[in-house]
Amino acid sequence: MSSDAENELAEVVASAQELLRWEETLGGSGFPTPEAAPPCQAAPGAPETDGGDEDTARRLQVLADEAAECTRCELSRGRTKSVFARGAPSTDLVFVGEGPGFHEDQQGLPFVGRAGQLLDRMVAAMGYDRDGVYICNVVKCRPPDNRTPLPTEAQACAHYLVPQIELVQPKAIVALGRCAADNLGVVPPAGRWRGTWGEWRGIPVMPTYHPAFLLRSPQFKKPVWEDLQEVLRRLHRQPANR
Repeated sequence: MSSDAENELAEVVASAQELLRWEETLGGSGFPTPEAAPPCQAAPGAPETDGGDEDTARRLQVLADEAAECTRCELSRGRTKSVFARGAPSTDLVFVGEGPGFHEDQQGLPFVGRAGQLLDRMVAAMGYDRDGVYICNVVKCRPPDNRTPLPTEAQACAHYLVPQIELVQPKAIVALGRCAADNLGVVPPAGRWRGTWGEWRGIPVMPTYHPAFLLRSPQFKKPVWEDLQEVLRRLHRQPANR
């Protein structure tokens, strides 16, 4: 076999191994799942810090405290707790979802239900610790019956989301679901919205499917993994177990 053919075969095998690991991470069969870090014990709504940027953490906390008392839209009437963020603000990667669900509303932290557990495994497969990324939502209060946030609600909560992302200053953003992608301005007027790089205020944004959608439609695991691999390439990182 020629050296070119051997190299091509090696690339195919490596790609297949990565996909199998990803499928195992999302509950399929394949290679062992990367072990995720234990859940954080931070106070609800309080951004975590590694001590590297106390000013950023302080300013995020001011925003979180304001969001906890916010009445800018009708969503505030039904909340148990506002849901600001979790993870480390000193990171190169931010995930933006749609809005809190029941468990998030009860605990005051984003992505702690089944979709959150799946997101944690996605993050681990990318080679990050559970709290090595920063995770937030378009809106900070739970919409009734987990419906999609209304444009007026998302606009009201942009008062928090915009400075939130600007303070973290990630090198890339993953928009989880069309709602997040739309509110970050990366959904084109026509054509495919998922898997195509966009930009929010100079920051590259990769829109992909929401983990809750993957729970209902696991056949879309592969395209999501392809999207996340693009993110890793942009950040010059390698996935776990490679």
